[in-house]
Amino acid sequence: MAFQGRAALIAVDVQQGILGMVPGEVSADLVAKTSALADAFHAADLPVVWVHATGLPAGVTERPIPEPDELPDHFSELDPRLPVHDGDIHVNKPRTWSAFVGTGLAEKLRELGVSDVVVLGIATGAGVESTARSAYDEGFHITAAVDAMVDGNPARHEQAIAEDFPSIGIVSTTADIVAGLSED
Repeated sequence: MAFQGRAALIAVDVQQGILGMVPGEVSADLVAKTSALADAFHAADLPVVWVHATGLPAGVTERPIPEPDELPDHFSELDPRLPVHDGDIHVNKPRTWSAFVGTGLAEKLRELGVSDVVVLGIATGAGVESTARSAYDEGFHITAAVDAMVDGNPARHEQAIAEDFPSIGIVSTTADIVAGLSED
């Protein structure tokens, strides 16, 4: 797997409160793959972005989600097993699904010379896909690390992987992305 230019990793919502909603074995696998990718990006001296959901969009929905004051303590803190380094970028999403809307992330990545982003995290067809679509709209090349994503809605997960991500970028695996980074 080859990137078009300088790449950054964007890990969406791999945080205690959301991981706690995922079965333990699925959570452990996601953390392991996220860690492998973050380690590879760190080793290549490439940016790693940790996205924290700190609130929820304000729109009315048929499927209500808890308000921020109803969320458990430590909800938005990253899982302690993740290899977070000083100098990593942290983005708080107070009222959006996308890490790009209203956060200044696109500008920060451009300042760092980034042209490609690898996205992963929770939930595949929600925050991860929304972040990838926004990145695509901002002109970044997208790689979806599809084995490092989970979604509580299996149909939404499969739709995103089979139809949506291929329409806006490249679909790849953790192993292929790590191998590509070590080749550069």
